[in-house]
Amino acid sequence: MSKFLIFTALLAGLGGYLVGHWEASDESQHAATTLEPLVADAVASHYVCPMHAEIVSDHPGSCPICGMDLVKQAAPQAQADTTGFPQVEISPAVEHNLGVRTAEVVHGDLQRRIETIGKITRVDPMARRTITPPIRGELVYIADKQQGDFIDAGELLFTVTSDELLEHEKTFQETFRSGDRATANAMIPKLSDMGLSSEQIARLQSGEDPVMPVEVHAFEDGFVYTRRGRPGEKVHTGFTVFNVGGNYRVIEVTAEIFERQWNWVKEGQQARMVVRGLPGTVFEGKVVRVEPPVGYTTRSLEVGLRFKTNNPELTQSMFAHVSIDGQSRKNVLTIPTDSVIRTGSGDRVVKVLGEGRYQPVKVVAGEEAGGRIEIRSGLKAGDKVVASGQFLLDSESSVLAGLQRMHSPGTVQPAEVGGHHHALPAQAAHPAHLSVKPAASTGAYQPVTYIPAPHP
Repeated sequence: MSKFLIFTALLAGLGGYLVGHWEASDESQHAATTLEPLVADAVASHYVCPMHAEIVSDHPGSCPICGMDLVKQAAPQAQADTTGFPQVEISPAVEHNLGVRTAEVVHGDLQRRIETIGKITRVDPMARRTITPPIRGELVYIADKQQGDFIDAGELLFTVTSDELLEHEKTFQETFRSGDRATANAMIPKLSDMGLSSEQIARLQSGEDPVMPVEVHAFEDGFVYTRRGRPGEKVHTGFTVFNVGGNYRVIEVTAEIFERQWNWVKEGQQARMVVRGLPGTVFEGKVVRVEPPVGYTTRSLEVGLRFKTNNPELTQSMFAHVSIDGQSRKNVLTIPTDSVIRTGSGDRVVKVLGEGRYQPVKVVAGEEAGGRIEIRSGLKAGDKVVASGQFLLDSESSVLAGLQRMHSPGTVQPAEVGGHHHALPAQAAHPAHLSVKPAASTGAYQPVTYIPAPHP
């Protein structure tokens, strides 16, 4: 009799277990079936709690956790595109509070500037310059200026001519009149080297008599120190006709630039110098030489600068801050330098899409100068980018990217809490908890779902 009772109890227990297991499986399938529409609702929801991103709803209301009003927001998946950065949409009031300022992407010249340190290597107190004829010939005219007389910049000092010059002028004019413009144009550099100005060459082309002498003018205001020669005297290219100078000293400065800036600097470019001991004083000068050999250890090269000043406080061996206007890059795409967000994975900017929508985009930045930076790819002319407040918008896009991953199919299933869809992990579709345990084979941790027993 006792064996029969034990056998009956075992059968009853097994039957109850099978019935319970079947009901649990059916409820699980039913729950999964009923939760599928909720996933779509969560993805299409437009209201989210500012403090709890997992609380989403398709209608206005309050957060069941903190009680805050839900904020209307576009669905993250609807915002995503092929760039991988979600769009951010804000109201005009928020734009004003964030101080959002935009700038347009434009084509233009990027004026490169070199900032470096220089040293005064020579101070010339005489500041004299000799003026010699550009060709060998005969003096035709010489200005009546004696030692100590003042001369103005551009004033005619003397003229010189030669049979060789007159022959070249005649040949050039005949060639130009014959219609052989290519040969005539090839002769222009030779005439320029012999001392003819562009105005004189133009007069030859217009038909004026080819008997023009070479004219030598004063290059700046100054004083005559010495004067030699008289009209009709034979002179050569090394003959000093005038020795002139100004009421200033010549300051020579040597500075170093990086090898990547080698092709930025040419002779004759403008330069500025500031000395720490003379605050507020800026000296204007020019580049007079570039010494190409790049130092093997320093990877730099020297440039020579020349400044003219009557300031007596500049002395040899003083250090100065030097700024050189390098050659500009023509017709490049530029934006304000502050618009670029530097990250470890690359540069990006926040692009303005219009109607309060913004989106971070990756760019390839190039050289920067004068507060602007070159954009080699990622933008086109006419686009608008955020020049102020872009870091907050970029951070918001990163948050939306995280929400987008949370709402991706197969990883998130929402549970309805107080009339709202409360996002939960897929493993916790039921009101369950998550724990971890080490795998027996690998020792790695894996999630395990367990459902607590209901309260009696």
